[in-house]
Amino acid sequence: MTVFYLLTFVVCGAYFLLMISYLIGWNKTKNYTVKPAISNQQSETKASIIIPARNEEAIIFRCLTSIKKQLHPSSSFEIIVVDDHSTDRTAMVVGNLNIPNLKLIRLSENEYGKKQAITSGIKNASGQLIITTDADCEMGEKWLSTIVCFYEENKSKMIVAPVILKEDNGLLTGIQSQEMIALTASACGSLYYNVPTLCSGANLIYERSAFIAANGFEGVDATSTGDDVFLMLKIQDKFPGSIKYLKSSDAAVFTLPEKKTFSVISQRKRWASKTFLYKHTQVIGVAVLVFFTNFLILLSGLLSAINYKFAYTFLIAFCLKCIIDFMFLFSTSSFFGKHLNPVLFIISSLIYPIYVTAVGLIAPFSSYNWKGRKS
Repeated sequence: MTVFYLLTFVVCGAYFLLMISYLIGWNKTKNYTVKPAISNQQSETKASIIIPARNEEAIIFRCLTSIKKQLHPSSSFEIIVVDDHSTDRTAMVVGNLNIPNLKLIRLSENEYGKKQAITSGIKNASGQLIITTDADCEMGEKWLSTIVCFYEENKSKMIVAPVILKEDNGLLTGIQSQEMIALTASACGSLYYNVPTLCSGANLIYERSAFIAANGFEGVDATSTGDDVFLMLKIQDKFPGSIKYLKSSDAAVFTLPEKKTFSVISQRKRWASKTFLYKHTQVIGVAVLVFFTNFLILLSGLLSAINYKFAYTFLIAFCLKCIIDFMFLFSTSSFFGKHLNPVLFIISSLIYPIYVTAVGLIAPFSSYNWKGRKS
């Protein structure tokens, strides 16, 4: 029993220190804003926005319309939609849109998946700055100008930018929204120390030359997903310290949450399934620490039913995690104009150990379906 107490407190203490470091990194990262006078000026940087798309006929119109409304001059960027063998009307919807510099390309019969779609898009791109996003994302009108101005000031090889959920008015959507804010803020916190651990291909920016220098997805193309983090780690290996986080609400993209519990679990299984394939200690270490923190909290709670002495361990570990999680989410949520609901936070804190433990144990030994493909 003493060993269990000690193990739980050491693991939860390490988690507390990790999140404190992320919170410090988040707060010390400078908020970036573009001066109005230069936000819509002609830019020397040509940007290529690449959108991999598979069966997105219902949502891609909103994404492309929001890009069309950018304040950034249309002559300074192009949009490349890469159709990944859609079985619906995605290609027709894109082809019927009257948007300047919009290109539609299709993957060949022996090409499929997001990595191949991005690679094909880059081959057809004329811009030196590559920006990837997803077909289910929407952006504010300052999104592109903020990204380009930040790039021109910093000349980073890669830029990680925020991804936020649009809806958070229910239990399931609220939990997803909290998780997404925590993930994007953790990406910022880790990059403050030049130790990249997280990013999202829904809002990822990098130099075309950096992609080529890192040999793109070569060597990491065995898995169908993980295009974002795999590439980030390859660029970090090739150009250490050259990845920056763009802390700006104007640079955020907004996406919709999953509506069903099964879909959420399937999505998280997909995210978790590639953890041990990254082969970078910082990524695996953080994932293992988060898993064991939640696992030990859950286990101590279950053991409390057998022996009340375990309840002390559960309460101390649970409260320790809740304190730092609340501090972290309160600080980061307000930045993106989100209100942290205390009741929802407590409910999600009780659910999260079960959810993380289940996904962590199931993901390595199960397959998942995504966009009609099984992996």
